[in-house]
Amino acid sequence: MPPALPAPASASASWPRPLPNSTASVVSSLNSRVAAIEADLGISAAQQTISINKVDVSNFPKNFRPKYESLTSKILTPEMYAANCNLVGPRNYTFDMAIQCGYDGRSGTGMAIPDQESYYLWKDWYDFIIDKCHGHPPDAKHFTDLDSSHVDISRLPADLDKYCISTRIRAARNISGYGLPPASTRSERREVRDLIVEGLAGLTGELKGKYFGLDTMSPAEEKQLQDDHFLFQMPDPNAMIFACGGVRDWPDARGIYHNDDKTFLVWVNEEDQMRVISMQKGGNVPEVFKRFALGINEVEKVINAKGKIYMYDDHLGQFSSCVSNVGTGLRASMHILLPKIIDQIGQDGLEALCWNKLEMQCRGTGGEHTKAIGGRVDLSNQKRIGKTEVELVQIMTDGVCTLIELEKIAEKGGDIKARVAAM
Repeated sequence: MPPALPAPASASASWPRPLPNSTASVVSSLNSRVAAIEADLGISAAQQTISINKVDVSNFPKNFRPKYESLTSKILTPEMYAANCNLVGPRNYTFDMAIQCGYDGRSGTGMAIPDQESYYLWKDWYDFIIDKCHGHPPDAKHFTDLDSSHVDISRLPADLDKYCISTRIRAARNISGYGLPPASTRSERREVRDLIVEGLAGLTGELKGKYFGLDTMSPAEEKQLQDDHFLFQMPDPNAMIFACGGVRDWPDARGIYHNDDKTFLVWVNEEDQMRVISMQKGGNVPEVFKRFALGINEVEKVINAKGKIYMYDDHLGQFSSCVSNVGTGLRASMHILLPKIIDQIGQDGLEALCWNKLEMQCRGTGGEHTKAIGGRVDLSNQKRIGKTEVELVQIMTDGVCTLIELEKIAEKGGDIKARVAAM
């Protein structure tokens, strides 16, 4: 799918780039490019949205470091800042607003994406930080594959469910033409909600369910959703989405949908416009993946019928409010029991094994920065971009198989340390 606004020429892979004579010349050049494109598309020049934000480059945050140092705070230079700080997109969301989550919050990347237009406006910087974060250079292409039959499950053991408690696949989707949560206006947020809820209302079969608005649900519904561990709360003040302005007017136009079987969820206007989640007990990966893809595609049909499309770029893939989730935005995970591995190499050792050798991330029972209670860990794909959805689900699947094999060796009293070192 093409982006709503075509991208300018490919970015250079290295910084700092030569600076133009002035910010005004940058704006003039960009406006000329956009004007030519819009003329071809029959769009009035009055709709151009690039403007100058008169910020002194001495405003560069050079002497401040957050409690949790972000990637942006490590790699942003005064030259990069000067090239972007005075270019403002259609929703008046500035470059300074976008980097603030890296100075006030706990954001790993320290960079928000306010809307599709600003990605192209600050494209050199975004492509630079995406490469640093994901190893996805500016000339790389992103590809999509949502066919669950392409996942090879031949290595999954017959006794998988002895170890696997549950499987979950989730990813974000955002609708082109609207701001992402950091920059979305109230009216945009409400229109996005209405579009998504209309799409969800048409779901049938196993996806059929009900939408609950955070601002309209009854106390009984709220309690049930909390008991089911479905209901998302206002993000922590340290979170990226909080520090970049994405929780304004909470809980206005935000909500959650789940199917009757409670195996398919959609969060509306949380960190992204739509976060789609498919989950169930046990380790039936293809079944979970197939449901996830079906839900995304069925909602997309309704959005397309309204003349809208999901945000997408051939380099970036799916858009997200956070640089860490562009690409597929997909996180395929299993909660599995690995107590014997942890007994031998510790949780830190398991996390290092997953990250360094299996392209996976290992979290504790309660998520990031938590302990593995009873040996229960949350294992997921490490990457988000540069590989298809199928490839990322395959990485998670293969990694789980490898770890279960090690767990079985450890169960029998075997020493796995040498095996881990040799991997």
